[in-house]
Amino acid sequence: MNRAVFALLASVLVGSAVGQSTEPTTIRITTWNLQWFPNGSANEAPTEQQNQRIKEAADVLSPTNPDIVLLQEVRDYDACARLGEAIALGIYHVAICSAFKEPFQRGLGKQQVAILSKYQAQAAWVEPWKSMNGVDPPRGFAFAWFKIGNKDIGVYSLHLKSNLIVHGDREAETAKNIRKREVAITQLLTHIHDVIGTTMPTIKSVVIGGDFNTNHDQAMFSAERTLDSLTGAGYHSGFEELSLSQRVTHPSSHGFPGATFDFIFAKNLTVSQPIVTHTNASDHWPVTRHFRLR
Repeated sequence: MNRAVFALLASVLVGSAVGQSTEPTTIRITTWNLQWFPNGSANEAPTEQQNQRIKEAADVLSPTNPDIVLLQEVRDYDACARLGEAIALGIYHVAICSAFKEPFQRGLGKQQVAILSKYQAQAAWVEPWKSMNGVDPPRGFAFAWFKIGNKDIGVYSLHLKSNLIVHGDREAETAKNIRKREVAITQLLTHIHDVIGTTMPTIKSVVIGGDFNTNHDQAMFSAERTLDSLTGAGYHSGFEELSLSQRVTHPSSHGFPGATFDFIFAKNLTVSQPIVTHTNASDHWPVTRHFRLR
């Protein structure tokens, strides 16, 4: 009888300890293109205007309470740090922020990529895309490795070539933009296989989020392989079964239709459907996914 009581007591205590575990069971990851953040354009804005944009972005992110934030079109490390403090004082760290140079510009570009997180990164770095056969994709990617609960997760933030055409033949320039995105994704998948797979073998789960500037809906992208390369490698965005009206991330403007440009692709993680938050704080809407860790 005493042994039975002891066994029952032990089982209650173990169950209580498990119930009170501080290890997270899920994490939330948000990706957001913040549109020339914090200035709002390529030109430097007054401090008051920057502060207002930072507050507006923080007001959107704070209720979402993401554990990791993937950012695009941020000016620099300082802008990211100010945003993190505005979301929740002392909670978010700038795991990494790029400092890419833009072609034909002096100094650094003002559309960098970054990763904010509640967790300290085990490692983090940025890498520019490489020229391949005369194709020069702009910018590059930011990467961070997080150990959360019992998971080692590799996270990428990226901003692929836009569809902006300022001169030249429209059809030819569109083809160049598409090729730049395809080349960038090929390099990303090679990096995951050759670098992460060999030097960080404990990372089995990978998240790739950002502004991809392409989709499967519009005729101009019908032959593009950017997204197909990711799905072919086993990554899924969660948008696959949703109608366009449920997954618009770049609302219609200036004659352009509403489009899905922002994705969070994941592999080897149990995930929920993405949530798109409507806001006027940027010309893109943030996308959030929940990932189950155990």
